[in-house]
Amino acid sequence: MATVKSTNYPPTKLVHLTYDGNFQLECKAKVLHCGISATSKTRMELILDETIMHPQGGGQPTDYGKITNLDTGVSVVVQHVTLDRATNSVVHYFDHAHDIDDPDEDNNDENNATATIMADNFPVGSHVKVEVDGDRRSFLSECHSAGHAIDSAMERCGQNLPPTKGYHFLDGSYVEYKGFIKPEERANLVIKLNEAFQSLIEEDIETKIEILSLVEAEDLCNRLQQNFDASQYGGQEDVRVVTVAGFSCPCGGTHIKSTGILKERGWEITGIKSKKGVVRIKYGPAKGKK
Repeated sequence: MATVKSTNYPPTKLVHLTYDGNFQLECKAKVLHCGISATSKTRMELILDETIMHPQGGGQPTDYGKITNLDTGVSVVVQHVTLDRATNSVVHYFDHAHDIDDPDEDNNDENNATATIMADNFPVGSHVKVEVDGDRRSFLSECHSAGHAIDSAMERCGQNLPPTKGYHFLDGSYVEYKGFIKPEERANLVIKLNEAFQSLIEEDIETKIEILSLVEAEDLCNRLQQNFDASQYGGQEDVRVVTVAGFSCPCGGTHIKSTGILKERGWEITGIKSKKGVVRIKYGPAKGKK
């Protein structure tokens, strides 16, 4: 059975990129390919013409979920989703059997047969329903929006440092900035940032998700801080811009409707590190809220 080559397929429509799509948890799609993964013989790869699932990237982990063939009724559990940035094809991964490299020939035969059956249950052109794990999506969206809200909290505290990186995973979330905070100022800054951060939550500021021209995006994103460089988007006519707590930046991730949602899990800033020209602000939900 052939492995997938994402270069052979058209770009996948990412439903979550629109404002309404960002809050959808399911969509219908058509199968473009189903085959054995090129990297693991126990894993299958499924390419669709569109998907509601967020592929891992941009500092946000992969969605989990389920894909069901509407014609055969067969469902598979998706454990990982990736985006080929060269082709914009999205690949959904699911396991199908035990290790195909097992020296036991019977196992290999069984595994190949299972893979063939799975591919036959998702033939090209068949129609499927794609469903996201809603609990995980909600938590990851909160985590991503909380990271963006820190940008606004930094601005309110007069720390106009250029943002450089966001790690919006649940195991040690942080955002990074270019600059330096003196050791004697860090503890007090954590207090001030938390005060500003909690104020943003109390204000329940609505999140905006827009598809803008490069000129519009540059004007909006650089309003408070140098946060957009049009030269990095060569060949594109537009870009998705997300505004959380009044702070705008280009982003392909999923987000919550407003900052007030962060209150339930008690999201907070937990610490600061600063060395070698990098300031790292750590954050997360209150203990016991994960």
